[in-house]
Amino acid sequence: MGTVALGGNVVCFALLFHHRSSDLNMRSTSWCSRNDVITNRSVLVAAAAVAWTGTQWIDVAVGLGIAALFFQSAVGVQRDAAAQMRQSANGMRASDRI
Repeated sequence: MGTVALGGNVVCFALLFHHRSSDLNMRSTSWCSRNDVITNRSVLVAAAAVAWTGTQWIDVAVGLGIAALFFQSAVGVQRDAAAQMRQSANGMRASDRI
């Protein structure tokens, strides 16, 4: 099932790749899709490594890596959203502001 999920996420990421810089929503969606591909691949590698070594610590390391990846993406989306909001606010006329 992990391989099927990886295949589906690769297809989705390929479809989104060319639109990744269209706007903030597409950038965010492509980052999420990229994260899904990385996560699927990491989980498959971790499963093989756990089966080969018998240690559960690999799962912990992969889980921490995935959490760091999603945190980094969330910070990037928040930073881009704040910049876009500042840009929009600066473009408004003073009389348009509430």
